[in-house]
Amino acid sequence: MRIVDKFLSESDYTHPGGRKLAEKRAVILHWVGKGGQKALDVWEYFEHDCRAGKIYASAHYCIDLDGTVYRFIPDDDVAYHCGSSQIDPKSKKIYTDWARKVFGKYAEYPERTSPNNAALGIEMCALDDEGNFSPETLHAAAELTVHLCKTHQIPIERVGTHNLVVGWKDCPRLWTRKPELFEEFKRGLRL
Repeated sequence: MRIVDKFLSESDYTHPGGRKLAEKRAVILHWVGKGGQKALDVWEYFEHDCRAGKIYASAHYCIDLDGTVYRFIPDDDVAYHCGSSQIDPKSKKIYTDWARKVFGKYAEYPERTSPNNAALGIEMCALDDEGNFSPETLHAAAELTVHLCKTHQIPIERVGTHNLVVGWKDCPRLWTRKPELFEEFKRGLRL
């Protein structure tokens, strides 16, 4: 696997320089939210649009349609990819039961902290607005996820989706609508 470093500039809204992850408890997978979008378009959005619009959003990695992995934020730094202020429809709390189990204090007290302080985030480019991934994107996502889990001693049980953390987010859309495909993806991960 080849990782291309394309770091975001330091910004309060995307890459808060100096803010380090307190722990690395999970790997959270996302989709970029729009079919056909390329990883460098996502970088542009984080780098320019989020800063200009004062939107908190970023991820450590983004995987392109051809499987190229871009690193936007170093593994030790905070990225804004799975925080929330909205209520999860099932638990009636800010974060899901799964998130509170995996993240503990980072998901129990949302007024003071968030899972962003203990999670690595991977964005995946999708072929279409249904969220279908290319085989290359899925292969690279599996390879990167295994690499991160091994490097940071994260068990496979702590590989999740944005939806598993917040409950209301349709992210990644394909796996939210067809959770059996996410389970299949996880079964293919070998540490």
